[in-house]
Amino acid sequence: MLWLFVLSGFSGLIYQSIWTHYLGLFLGHSSYAQSLVLLLFMGGMACGAWLVSRRSELLARPLLAYAAIELIIGVFGLAFDPAYGALTRWAYTSVFPGLGGEGVNLVRWGLATALVLPQCVLLGATFPLMSAGFIRIKENAEGEVLSGLYFSNSIGAAAGALVATYLLLPRIGLPGAMMTAGLLNIAIAIFIYPLTKSESPAVLAVGEDSAVNRSKPLPLFVLIVAALTGASSFVYEITWVRMLSLALGTTIHAFELMLAAFIAGIAMGGLWLRSRADRLESPLRTAGWVQVWMGLAALASMFVYAHSFEWVGWLMRVIVRGSEGYGLYNVASGIISLLVMFPAAFFAGMTLPLLTLALLRQGHGERAIGQVYAFNTLGAIVGILLAVHVLLPGLGLKLALAVAAAIDLLLGLLLLRRYASPADSHVKGLAWAAGLSAAGMSCALMFVHFDPLMLNSSVYRHGRPSLAAGSKVIYTKDGKTATVAVYEAPRHGDGAVSRSISTNGKVDAGLTVRPSDPPSTDESTMVLLAALPLALRADYPHVGVIGFGSGMTTHTLLGSSSIGRVDTVEIEPAMVEAARHFGVKVARAYDDPRSNIVIDDAKAYFSASPAKYDLIVSEPSNPWMGGTASLFSTEFYAFVPGQLNKDGLFVQWLQLYEIDPALVSSVITGMLANFSDVQAYLANDSDLILVASPKGRVPELTTSAFSSAPVREDLARVGVKTLRDLQESFVMDRRGLIAFTQQYPARANSDYFPLLQLRAPEARFKNAEVLEFDAVSTAPWPITQFLSGHGRRGAHDEQTSGGGLPLRVTAKNLAARELRQALVEGKISLDSSVTHQDALTAETLRSRAQSCTLDKDPVGTADMIYSLAMETVPFMSSSEQVDLWQSPSWMGCGASAAAVNDALALVGAASKDDHQAVLVIGQRILEGGGADEVLSSGIASYYVLGSMYFSAMATQQPELAQSLHATYTKRLPAVIARHPTLQLLARLASMGADRKPQSPVEGTRSQG
Repeated sequence: MLWLFVLSGFSGLIYQSIWTHYLGLFLGHSSYAQSLVLLLFMGGMACGAWLVSRRSELLARPLLAYAAIELIIGVFGLAFDPAYGALTRWAYTSVFPGLGGEGVNLVRWGLATALVLPQCVLLGATFPLMSAGFIRIKENAEGEVLSGLYFSNSIGAAAGALVATYLLLPRIGLPGAMMTAGLLNIAIAIFIYPLTKSESPAVLAVGEDSAVNRSKPLPLFVLIVAALTGASSFVYEITWVRMLSLALGTTIHAFELMLAAFIAGIAMGGLWLRSRADRLESPLRTAGWVQVWMGLAALASMFVYAHSFEWVGWLMRVIVRGSEGYGLYNVASGIISLLVMFPAAFFAGMTLPLLTLALLRQGHGERAIGQVYAFNTLGAIVGILLAVHVLLPGLGLKLALAVAAAIDLLLGLLLLRRYASPADSHVKGLAWAAGLSAAGMSCALMFVHFDPLMLNSSVYRHGRPSLAAGSKVIYTKDGKTATVAVYEAPRHGDGAVSRSISTNGKVDAGLTVRPSDPPSTDESTMVLLAALPLALRADYPHVGVIGFGSGMTTHTLLGSSSIGRVDTVEIEPAMVEAARHFGVKVARAYDDPRSNIVIDDAKAYFSASPAKYDLIVSEPSNPWMGGTASLFSTEFYAFVPGQLNKDGLFVQWLQLYEIDPALVSSVITGMLANFSDVQAYLANDSDLILVASPKGRVPELTTSAFSSAPVREDLARVGVKTLRDLQESFVMDRRGLIAFTQQYPARANSDYFPLLQLRAPEARFKNAEVLEFDAVSTAPWPITQFLSGHGRRGAHDEQTSGGGLPLRVTAKNLAARELRQALVEGKISLDSSVTHQDALTAETLRSRAQSCTLDKDPVGTADMIYSLAMETVPFMSSSEQVDLWQSPSWMGCGASAAAVNDALALVGAASKDDHQAVLVIGQRILEGGGADEVLSSGIASYYVLGSMYFSAMATQQPELAQSLHATYTKRLPAVIARHPTLQLLARLASMGADRKPQSPVEGTRSQG
């Protein structure tokens, strides 16, 4: 029978995990929403246990009732997903639009309650019913039965937490996991039914003794102990999860490992007690010692935790950053979680069986099972609310844990005093317990120090168990949903001082402190998140910003007089408080009367607000952070257009670091499916900004962002002084993004199939990067200039530039002109941005040309020409390349070798955008006598075939591009055939004409 209760616990934890996902989508992820979701779970279970406690003794066959309840739970489980979908769709489309904010919240909570409360009540009834039925079958072994069932249910729950996250969600998503749990419940009901026939109605005669037992009140003291130990246990769990999140990371995998470790400890406590419970002389006295040891174990966990950062740092340094390494990291994370949680959880697993056993021995009957369970669950609710809303924000991690431990120690001492043995030794035992309690509490408070430099080190990312030398934490707070800190650290290389704000150790934004210091790359991202939309439209009366971060995006927006009200929605109050330490750089976010800071879940707030927006900017934390991935889902992108006014725009930040191309593709796929047009911009090499329009095209960039002096100053600080500087951030239009998603096909990230939430932690561990966007902007062909219609950067653009954004293309623009000078004039400065290899190539090629030896090694010479063309042609205007490639003045004498002349002709044609000539010359090269040498050369084959793809795209000949790909790809070196940029260009060229109409700008002319 125990194995059936293992399955019951298994399915129950799946429900809890999956319901949390479902209701988080509907109710939001604010601290209040999370607390209320837990209230529904725990409150429903307490209610179910209480109801059973009042009726179980009247049930002739409790196992039959248990089987019926499992069957009903299973049916509800199978019906949950379609019911959820129907109810939430009805609410969003028919109910919410006609209600105000408070009305929406009331309806939302009413529907959530209707969805899960019935199942929670039924789940709460299962343990008391199973216990009553099993006790009747196995008489005179109440302790063994209670402990065994508690172990079975808990170990099943621990397994359910892991299986749901690691197996079910990745394969069958939320609907499949819910269906699996439902089928398990039905199977349990089927298997338990034959056992119900062994129940004997005669066992439970409803007579005078039974009536006396039912009228006899349960000892209030024992019930209060059950409630308080439940409260302390959940304070432990919530505090440990927050603590370990700082060491292991705030990911779905880390959370489920912590939860499984905690529940496994409870299960093992029940297992240890199973063979001993019925031999105990006084269960309540034993419970007293258990409470003392539980409190001491919780205090000892502080000492263990203080070393966990060193262990994680060592792991990150020695484990190979691959898929197998991530598996090992998860195993190690589970072990660390066990070391911290298991001892105290082990003792927690004994308290409920001991308290229940004591009441059964006192003759209170089966109702004691449900009532102790109900009080314990009600205590858990109090513990959750106390931890989230009082202890963590008010006292911090260490003292919150100490308060919970003090409750357990005090309970233990009270139990030992109240239920002391008549023997004289009880005084000595009580003294020992008091002495140990005092010593443990004193040691923990005096000798354990949670160093802020350690807590905020982000060791799970970099492997460093402390912030860099010279760092200084200037603010730290354990908020309601996360631990937030602000710290200063010297920046490597330029001596600047950077001030960063972090959430659970993960830096969300970093700004330099001194006005004279160069800006951080994060500053360019936050300024561009505001400046790009300001350059796309003349005015935005109502703006919404998702995520406060440092406050710089809101600050920059409010620098424009064309902005009306800005609602900045932040889920964690401590973030808003902490960001004040950035001072004048974010002052308008706090001081401007147009700024409205809202503490809430973004989707919940927007859906409850009747107002619509002209612009929504979404800059949440990284998608692997808990609760954040839903802001990158296709359902969220379907929701956003309904919150926008006509011609409204949506701006999305997306990281390109610690993520892989398939995951980025899953986000872009969701956006493309829900917006009419999407364009991509780079703020720096690792931050992508997506601008989307629900209807029609995204407008062209204009100078409107520069019309307000404060915004103009903010842009100048990050290197943007002209419209051309701003245009340089463009990387792909909708067609380019479609080609990217085709190259890296992935299912759209969905709330119900949370691809991003499940796979992003592994990508973070691997230090994965998405280099394709940067590679396209610095490709050997002017792809981004062609897609945008902006043309190639001219000499005037370079002279009036503000220095440019921290992009690789900015450095390439400068290096191209220095290379031209090196080749044409034979000069190159010592502080040149040209790479040593390119400088050597230019010197060698010029030397050969001057000494008339270009033909001595024609293939090598051609490769040098192609190599230098890659670094110059896309980054300068055609007029700047006349003496470089079109009529090369650096050639002392001509060449006779076909390979050299063809290379010069191809590059010359490409430099002046003569696309028909490029196609003709390219075809001659690939079909001529030296074709094999060209196709076997990595440099030559890459440049020649890429140039033909680009010219085919420019002249709108997709069939030609497809033919080129089919004919030559198989003849290329493997590394070139798989080159991501060449593959992407081939896809773009093969898609045909679908780009915006362009004016006749330098570099965009098409021939024919």
